Amino acid sequence: MATQLGSARTERVVFLVSASEKRRIADNARLAEMSVSDFIRTAAELYTEPTESERALMSDLLRTLEEANGRTDAALARLHAVEERASAFDEAAYRAKVRAELDARDDIDWDATADALGLSRA
Repeated sequence: MATQLGSARTERVVFLVSASEKRRIADNARLAEMSVSDFIRTAAELYTEPTESERALMSDLLRTLEEANGRTDAALARLHAVEERASAFDEAAYRAKVRAELDARDDIDWDATADALGLSRA
């Protein structure tokens, strides 16, 4: 896709770019199946400053993204705290504590419960 030629091209525009910028421009032109000159001309012709409504939309979008980032950071902090608690959890100690609490209850007949379940109570 080349830009439309309305009159003879007799003027030259020279600008400096870094080596990486030049490679990126050439890669983009190749992907667009355009010469570098046509690519730069087209980009320059299509460029416009954002309108006030576009600026307002971008501002709203930025605010929304910042809020979402804040919520994501908070969620990750909560997840990290849960992961720390989970990694510190001592299952054997928890089981021993619960067993001791249950054994201390006098409202449960453990022998009858074991018999009903077909278990031996050791």
